[in-house]
Formats: sequence, structure tokens, C-alpha cells
Amino acid sequence: MKLTKLASAAFLAFAASGVANAVELDITITNLTHAQSFTPRLVVAHTAEVDTFELGTEASTALAWLAEAGVIDDEQNADSSGQNFEAMLGAADVDNGTNTWHRFGGLVAPSTSVSYPFETLDYPYLSLLSMLVPTNDAFLGLDSIEIPTEAGTYTYTIHAYDAGTELNDELNSTRTDVVEAGTGNALGGYGLPGVAGVGASPVEVGTGGTGVAVQIVAGEVEDGTDGPVHIHRGILGDTSTTAGASDLDSTAHRWLNPVARVTIVVPAS
Repeated sequence: MKLTKLASAAFLAFAASGVANAVELDITITNLTHAQSFTPRLVVAHTAEVDTFELGTEASTALAWLAEAGVIDDEQNADSSGQNFEAMLGAADVDNGTNTWHRFGGLVAPSTSVSYPFETLDYPYLSLLSMLVPTNDAFLGLDSIEIPTEAGTYTYTIHAYDAGTELNDELNSTRTDVVEAGTGNALGGYGLPGVAGVGASPVEVGTGGTGVAVQIVAGEVEDGTDGPVHIHRGILGDTSTTAGASDLDSTAHRWLNPVARVTIVVPAS
């Protein structure tokens, strides 16, 4: 896991500039998965200059913290360049001249929905991010959609993305029988939410052929990244509780895209 000195994603416009009317949206997020939960959500109304993530680009430190740990605005988790979302976007829950953003707390359990109002002010674009648990660094993302202004109901299906900042080892964060090469740290021993399984033993994965982006050599995981930001290939998992390359039960935790549905209701004036 690399959470320091990650290149910040360039602030590029996702779509042509537009003008929106201030409106309070009703946003509903539905978890379409069988056994994944969504961490607290980051929802941002913003201008064309703001880009919370970009496919094909190395993740910012702020995105890494969200995708690996569900962290949005903790100042302790910014690197020397100050790259957490609060540093990038300004103070939470206020209009700071470039955007307005909110951190909506609580987990969204599998096959459930949560709804809340969101004030867009005069910003034309909307983005939404949330971590998938249990995963290493998967997050769901809605990137710079043009905020609808006509009264009605608008529905979006959401994919999961891989931040590329942590290897998708799928191994239990409490295990001490495998360590990172070079650091000697217990695998996943960062105290962060994510993969949680029990019972599996490490195997010599070697290179290629397993679908898991990790290599275990003599009980050590070769540290590395899996970037840049890209469409997530889903959880591999296995069905063994005593062996295998994953601690996730594929009969429960296996998932494919899409993972969420976002419904936006624009009220009549």
C-alpha cells in the first residue's frame, strides 16, 4: 500500500461547461451487491475544473485514502502536499467558491438504499465516491455528470473502479503469517477497513494465472501497485477455508459491475 507522494489527479474538465440552476436534489444510492458494503459517501457539486478521479491516471493521495480506508476528510491522512479531499475541495458542507461537498456517514448495506437531500447551489456537475468493503482499494464512482435541471427522475448505474494504489491480495488484514517484502509489515497490518477473512493459508502464487494481483515469495508479499485508476475486475475469492490465494468466500463476495444505482430526483419548481 502506498499512501504517500502519490501524484495528484489532474483537474481536467470531464464535460463541456454548462450552467445549472440552484436546486435541492433528492439522491438515492442503492447497493446492488450481495455481500459488499459502501463506506461513507463523498458527494460533490462542482465546476468543470474539479475532477475527483480520472481513469487512466495515477490516483491522488486523497483518492487512495478513500479507496483503501474509506477516509474522506481526516487531516492526519494527508501527505506532505496536503492531498486529502478537504485540502483539495475546501472545508466540508459549505460553498467554498469552487464546489459544495458533503460527507454522508454510515454504511450502505448490501441490497439496501439510502436517500438524502443535496443542495447543488449553482454548480453544473456532480461527482460521488465511496469505498467497497471488503476490498483492497475498490471504490464506486460517479464522475462529473451534468446535473439535471428539468424536474423528473434520473437513474445512473455505477461501476466499481480500482484505485491502483494497493495490490489486490484479498488476504485477511489480521494475518501475521505473510509479510510485505522489504518492510516486514504484517500483510494488511495498517489497521484499515477492507478485506476481512479467516482461515486461509498463504500459497506460492508465482506470476500470472490466478487473477490476483499479488505475488507471494517465501512467505513475503512483493509490495507494489496496480495502477493507474481502472475498471475493477471484481473479487476472485475461493471456496477453501484452509488454503488458497484469497480469504474471501467466492460464493458470497464475488461481484461484477455494475455495483450501485444512483437515482436523482429534481423537484418541480
